[in-house]
Order: sequence, then C-alpha cells, then structure tokens
Amino acid sequence: MNSFFQLFFAWGLLLVFVLVLYLIDKVNVIYQSYAKPDLPQTFNDGLFGELSGKSLWDAMSGIPVPGVDAKFVGTLKPHYEPVLRQHIEQVFMEGYKHGNAGTAGVPTNNRMIPTPRGSLESWLPMHHLASIYQAGVDFAKRNPDDVLRIQQSLDQVTAMIYARIGVGLNEAYSATLLIHPEGEEPDELPPPEEAPVLAAPATEPPQAPEATPYLQPDLSTLAPSADAEQPVVNQEAKAVPA
Repeated sequence: MNSFFQLFFAWGLLLVFVLVLYLIDKVNVIYQSYAKPDLPQTFNDGLFGELSGKSLWDAMSGIPVPGVDAKFVGTLKPHYEPVLRQHIEQVFMEGYKHGNAGTAGVPTNNRMIPTPRGSLESWLPMHHLASIYQAGVDFAKRNPDDVLRIQQSLDQVTAMIYARIGVGLNEAYSATLLIHPEGEEPDELPPPEEAPVLAAPATEPPQAPEATPYLQPDLSTLAPSADAEQPVVNQEAKAVPA
C-alpha cells in the first residue's frame, strides 16, 4: 500500500506541474494579444495588386505578366512614375554620399519606396542603376570639367527609362539632382580675394571726382582777380607822372 500511495503522489505532483506550465503559457498568450507593439506596422501598397519588384518593372516596361491585364497596367503608369522617380533619386543620392565618403560600391536592384498607402518594392535594371549611381559619385568629386558629361549621362539614362515604360519626362533629372546640398555650395564660388578687387573700383572713383569740383572753383576765382588788379594799379601809377 505504501508504494501505491507514493506512486499516486508522484503522479499527482507531475500533473500539477504540467497544469501550472499550461496556465503560465495561457497567461502569456492572453497578455501578448492585448499588448500593442511599440514599432509602427508597415503596410504594403495595395494599388498595384500582386505587382512588386521585378514583376512590376516588367509589367510597366511592356513585358506581359501572367494574370495581369494590359489595360490595368496602363492605368497604373501615372501612379508608378512617382515610385520610379524616388528610386532614381535615392540611387543618385546614395552614389553622391558614397563619393563624398570615398566608399563607392554597387547599388542594389530592389528598393523599398514609401507611398501614401504604405510601401512598394521597386526594381530597376542594373545597367541603368550603375549609370545613375556613378553620376552621383562623379558629381561628388566637384570637377567642373566633368559636369557636362555627368549631365548628359544622367539625362540620357533617365530618358531611356521613361521611354521604356512609356511615360513622358517633363523635366530633366539633371535640373534637380545636379545641385550640391546646402553648406557645400560656397566651394564653387570665386575665391574671397576677388571680391574686394572688384568692389574697390566701384567705390573709389566716385570719391575722387567729388573732391576736385569743390577745390577747383575756389582756386580759379582767386588767381584771375589778383592778376587783374595789378595791371590797373600799374597803369594808374604810370599815368600820374604824365
């Protein structure tokens, strides 16, 4: 009998232990369901449906995508242009920052682009991305002789991308991207020594003419009067003895 009660007591303790573990796990599940995460949730842009990444680029560039209607793709192109613009600008600025830091590398095809409805994965061909990235790296070097080449390269690549997706490009990217951020533009201005040299001739000439007009009338009026009085006195002096 003693062995039976010992076995019964052991099984009872084991059952209580399992029940306690189950209750603890249940409490944790209930607490996590009511607790709100601190990090904000990220929602995918549902406007483009299942299109994202390379499939989105293929559809926009005219490559048939299974299960996607061509008319539906045409309606999405005006909404895709802001996504494409952000992708191009981010890649250029990434190359610009890496060029300033001296850590140039290779950009990635995929990039998450924020939209008013959440975020969308964008994809661009590597040969286009490499040209845009390199334009940012070269522009960071601040070589005036390379500005025209960078401008032509950037405008040609972006024009090819827009022509590929069939969307008009209203303004060249070089007009908005080839601008150094604030705090860095003074390096492009003329040296400070040139400013006083150019400003001095503009201020000094007005002072010289102002001094001479006031001095000349006084000297000219006094000299003739003295000369004119002396001949009169001489004539009178000569006439008295006669």
